[in-house]
Amino acid sequence: MGLFSKDIAILDVTSRTVSVMIGVKKARGPFVVKGATEKPHQGYCNGKWYEPADTCKAVGDALRDVLEQTSSRTKKIYISVPGEFAKVVTKEVDLNLDKLRHITDDDIDALFRTGNDFKDSECDYVVANTSAIYYSVDGEDKLYGDVRGVEASSLHGCLSYMLAEKGYVEMFDKIASDMGFNDVRYISTEWAECVSLLDDKQRENVFVLIDTGYISSSITIAKGEGILDMRSFSMGGGHIAGDICEFLGVSFDAAEDAKRLVDLNMRYGADEVIISDGENVVYGNYAAEIAKNRLDMFADIINGIFKEVEDFAPSYMPIYLTGEGIAPMRGAKRYLSDKISRKVEILTPKLPGYVKPEESSKAALILMTDSLTEQNNLLKRIFKGDKR
Repeated sequence: MGLFSKDIAILDVTSRTVSVMIGVKKARGPFVVKGATEKPHQGYCNGKWYEPADTCKAVGDALRDVLEQTSSRTKKIYISVPGEFAKVVTKEVDLNLDKLRHITDDDIDALFRTGNDFKDSECDYVVANTSAIYYSVDGEDKLYGDVRGVEASSLHGCLSYMLAEKGYVEMFDKIASDMGFNDVRYISTEWAECVSLLDDKQRENVFVLIDTGYISSSITIAKGEGILDMRSFSMGGGHIAGDICEFLGVSFDAAEDAKRLVDLNMRYGADEVIISDGENVVYGNYAAEIAKNRLDMFADIINGIFKEVEDFAPSYMPIYLTGEGIAPMRGAKRYLSDKISRKVEILTPKLPGYVKPEESSKAALILMTDSLTEQNNLLKRIFKGDKR
């Protein structure tokens, strides 16, 4: 029965929580979530788990809860790969065709296989996803987003290979296997966000997606359906709360509330209180100053990365900010824009039930798996299941 289940299981991993959803794609309708749960875990830093056993238990508990909720027998699961456990390699790859003819799906697959030599050269990683930044044919200057059906005798692609750390894959393969899943697919979080949260027109030219999480963030430079560069670092919105907790001597819960309530657009008076619960008092001007100091650190990292990639990332490229770390903070977008001297826009998902920036990673995963389920040709075009 489970072999033929139309249910889709999704596991989204962030630096604060693991989220499991099981849903089904209705004919000519949206992805319907049948069951969902979220569990906190200790997270990770610099690509290392704080408590691997805690994370494994959280994932197992979440999967068990949702499987019981839904009575689902699905054997397929899609698992996100956050930036600290992934990297991108961009390659220029050429393929000579046997004659002048129309390009097929098989030709595109052959192009990706030609550039896929990671089994030997990248022993610590496995290919999770591949996608094209652009194609060209017969040495012409014209660039294509899709070349199927185009007549040519040679094919060129600027391709991005999203790689997942082998240790990450092995860890989640075991958990999935123990829970009865025999078909496990991995999807890069940053790649999914870039491809599914922005439309074709927004992706025509180079853009930047900044995803700030709880204790981990990423900066992704992308174009088309591919990734040009991706950088991850262990700093997030939780560090702002941590700074408030440390410098003001209040409880961490009060610091979290202060981070949520502070408005960086305001000029607080010296005695203006934003948190007062009998044990903890937080003044708005102090909370704002502390938050801005941490945002200055984010800005320095962002500016440093922009300097490193300026050869292929123009200064006028759109910059989108999402994730739970900074995007929900009032005034953070404006402050960050001023600090990096570039306009920053908040990016939110357009998926019913998941419309907040803090829900971007799970929404992107849902949308990506929804697309893969709906269109088999999309599976050929932008998702290569080379997880081994």
